[in-house]
Amino acid sequence: MAHFTGEAGAALVFLIGYSLIFGWMVYCYVTHRFKWRSRYSLLFFHVTIRVASQGCGIAFGILGFSNTDVFLAYLILGAEGYFTLVLCAFRFLISWHQHNLPSHESWLEPRMKDTSAKARWRKALTLLVLGPLAVFFYLREPMTIVHCLLILANVAIIFGGSYLAGADFTDVNSQDTRNRLNIAKITRTAGQSVFLACNFMLLVVILVTIRNERRRNRNRKSSKTHSTLILLLVAWFPLIVRGIFGVLQSAVWSLSYYNPENYDSTGFTARFTAIEYVLGVFTEWLACLLLNATFFTSRNDPSKGEIAAEEMKRSNREPGRDQIPV
Repeated sequence: MAHFTGEAGAALVFLIGYSLIFGWMVYCYVTHRFKWRSRYSLLFFHVTIRVASQGCGIAFGILGFSNTDVFLAYLILGAEGYFTLVLCAFRFLISWHQHNLPSHESWLEPRMKDTSAKARWRKALTLLVLGPLAVFFYLREPMTIVHCLLILANVAIIFGGSYLAGADFTDVNSQDTRNRLNIAKITRTAGQSVFLACNFMLLVVILVTIRNERRRNRNRKSSKTHSTLILLLVAWFPLIVRGIFGVLQSAVWSLSYYNPENYDSTGFTARFTAIEYVLGVFTEWLACLLLNATFFTSRNDPSKGEIAAEEMKRSNREPGRDQIPV
């Protein structure tokens, strides 16, 4: 018999929270505050995944194990939501570089010298065919390396979760189940560790950007740090908590989704529900909210049209001048 459990209640709270963000972003797209070809589209994708994930969470909280497909969908969508959010944080920082650095170029993602459609297709095919080996062709593009690392980590996490699908958790001590648990633990922990390492990499890049910005401002007799950078730094804290929790949840049995002690007859226990939604879901929602807030701190940044006009004037004044990297 279906019951509205504490897990369903927690999922409903965050469904409302994500729905509010979803509604705000739709409003911004309709009123042209956001453009589809912008950093906000990846964040919108994250919000959409999380709305679907929380809907599955409510269904699982009500139906329990009478429909295990809903539970599996909740786990997969949750993992993909975190994956996209880490990418979002990097994309927002790259966008700040492109709009605010004197060169209007991000050293995380340098501009392609050949911007033709043919060159873009060639790069996409290289990444698609060679996968992580494509890193060796793009060693001077840090963001390409980050993309490859995150994709590999995501595959490891999905593999670890799916490999346990056939395990018999009524007999945790059986040889087959123990082998599956060990392999899944290694792959999921490795994947989550890569996510965590990328989060620390993000912190380093944010701090380096803030230091360089302060040096430039000092030359202009100003010590103010751009508000967007401050928001990105604040957003890093819930992201790192989420990353640490992901590693612990993969490595520590008492925090694992696959530990029968974390479930009762209706679904998650109250203890596991609190841990999952405070350390897993709330941290993502808070980081998502802070990334959305950068809209208000970046409204005075130069637009792409203004940047293009400035670069055209610069090239007319100094023909053939190479860009100086920042």
